[in-house]
Amino acid sequence: MSVRDKIVEKIKEVPAFPTNSTRVLNTINNSDTHISDIAKEIETDPTLTANVLKLANSAYFAGPKTISTIREAIVLLGVNRIQQIIITSSIFPIALKPLRGYDLPAGELIKHLIGTAIASELLGKELQRDLPPYTFTVGLLHDIGKIVLGTFIEIDAEPIIKKAYEEKLSFERAEKEILGIDHAEVGALLMTEWHFPNNLIQPVLFHHEPDKVPQEYQLVTDVVHIASNLCLECGIGAGIDGLNYSNNENSIERLNIDMRIVETVLCKLIGEVNNLMETIKTGEIK
Repeated sequence: MSVRDKIVEKIKEVPAFPTNSTRVLNTINNSDTHISDIAKEIETDPTLTANVLKLANSAYFAGPKTISTIREAIVLLGVNRIQQIIITSSIFPIALKPLRGYDLPAGELIKHLIGTAIASELLGKELQRDLPPYTFTVGLLHDIGKIVLGTFIEIDAEPIIKKAYEEKLSFERAEKEILGIDHAEVGALLMTEWHFPNNLIQPVLFHHEPDKVPQEYQLVTDVVHIASNLCLECGIGAGIDGLNYSNNENSIERLNIDMRIVETVLCKLIGEVNNLMETIKTGEIK
């Protein structure tokens, strides 16, 4: 069995996306669903209810508002934000673990995922682009494949790093040449196992190769690609692969990004990430 085949088999050993969260997300995505239906689904799970209320009251999601009930959270924040909050709370336990293969200590992966999600929204605002509401979710999930490679397989990244530097390759290209697969494809396969929709899977699959994504997902993929690299540049979730990633020039051109926009996003980013991470840690998201 090839290394790639072994990795694909390992994907099946990753814990399933929480059943209660999946049920709530399906309820949200049902066009005939009312707010009361969504609230009832969330409230059947005390842990999920506590997690949603904790995150709903964070400075990033709610600002100065105080939210006391699930129904109030849905009304004030909207179903798209509730969906983002549920996914954040659901991936936190598995993304919190240290990634030995990538030399990332506990908490650094989830910090990078949250950072990319926030940076994506900040970029959208600065670019004055109307991003699809699932952009935050793509940012939150884009490196989820590293969980399989870094925790369940504990890849030895040294040969990948060596190949990248000696042959002047990007990390994901070296990763694919050594393993036969990269973390982006692993993430997409994991999300397929979790029955996630294509509008999330495709941008995750191509977040290092945004020129290859289907046109309908181009904007989201470009934004998440740049957002992830901005996080790495300021040390949010930079492991053994470090800064060995590069911005796609076509993405920069398509988005019309300049240094003013980059500096504005970076000025806001670290504070926003730290605030939300503090909420998650003190709130004991489970």
